[in-house]
Amino acid sequence: MGDLHHGRGYKAYRRKRAALRRRTEREGLVCGQGGNYGCGNPFDLTIPYPDPMSFSADHDEALSNGGHLTKQDLIPMHLGCNSRKGDAADVEIWEAS
Repeated sequence: MGDLHHGRGYKAYRRKRAALRRRTEREGLVCGQGGNYGCGNPFDLTIPYPDPMSFSADHDEALSNGGHLTKQDLIPMHLGCNSRKGDAADVEIWEAS
């Protein structure tokens, strides 16, 4: 896949991530809002990277699973939640009967 941090499209990704952070601050988005993963807790945007509770932007479809760096919506997620999610594919959760 090449070097993600210096590859084609990375500047556009950084702009999208910065816009999501501003939207998160403005609208009070919570971890995982708009996606299938995340703890649902609010962000403290003063917490610096690489703290597990710091802000990160998640690709709903992991890049390693065929997701595109810039052609998909980003999901606000704590860095620790994003790390735990990894490249997990969507799972269907069934209620016990």
